[in-house]
Amino acid sequence: MSTESGAVPQQLLDMAKEAAAPQLTETALNRQFGPRSSWAPAVGQLWRAVRDDVSALVVVVAVDTESVTVAPATVESPESGTDSDAVAVNDTVLGVPVTVWAGLLRSLPVSVLDRPIDDLDADVVSRIAEGATTARSSSTALLADDVRAELADDLALLAEPAADAVPADAAEASADAPAGIDLDAVDPAELDEAAARLDVSLPVVLDLIDGKRPPTPAEADVLREVLGAAPEAAPPPLGLVVELAQPRWRSLVRQHRRRRGLTEAAARTALAYDIGTMAARQTGEREPSWPDRIRLWAQGEQLNPDADA
Repeated sequence: MSTESGAVPQQLLDMAKEAAAPQLTETALNRQFGPRSSWAPAVGQLWRAVRDDVSALVVVVAVDTESVTVAPATVESPESGTDSDAVAVNDTVLGVPVTVWAGLLRSLPVSVLDRPIDDLDADVVSRIAEGATTARSSSTALLADDVRAELADDLALLAEPAADAVPADAAEASADAPAGIDLDAVDPAELDEAAARLDVSLPVVLDLIDGKRPPTPAEADVLREVLGAAPEAAPPPLGLVVELAQPRWRSLVRQHRRRRGLTEAAARTALAYDIGTMAARQTGEREPSWPDRIRLWAQGEQLNPDADA
């Protein structure tokens, strides 16, 4: 299943067509959940979760500021009588029975949520909680079959922190901390060499030098070797970091990723530094409305948070 786009997986769209489920189309889902920049995960929702080439269907059973607790879901049916924690759900927009594996509850970063698919009723959430309790008290090995093992592996990959994400301890600070490199003293040939060795475009190198985002350890090593120093950058405001992790901004992150040739996590980091710098210039120490600032920045960059990406 391709995970390059933020759209509903083609496999699910094909399933909707075969099952006569027009409610699964992009238009219908947008009508149900609103524009992308308004999406907010809620208990009982069925979501598509994505990181790199890993994709999974998950049911949200708890929501925190920066994370969600989920149970994975599949369209495969468990063998009768063998899975006390497998919750069957028949009435979904997928048009086919869905199995929710309550015994595999896992906390995931909210940033991996990609697309809401359906709202399940409260009875389903209650049965998932009951199934999770049963699984914890059971002595049966939960990963005894291929389906469970694959789901557990996918959830583990989705839960991994991204190496180039915004630091978890990002704190309120000025976004105009001095960089460790004087750009006026840098030979343009050295900038080209740094870009070539990092395999990025020149604007990305300039962003690093300007302190718009901190370099990764590998980037810092290259910059020290080529330019003689590694830049420094003050962390962006924590409120902005938390807001940009929400799935409602994932389309904007993807658009910025493609524009700058970054990974998704690095693009989110770059956005945090760019928007944080803009907000510091405009509001000083006052805490701004971060959703409004994100939309304002996107408008200035001619990017659309509500577009498919």
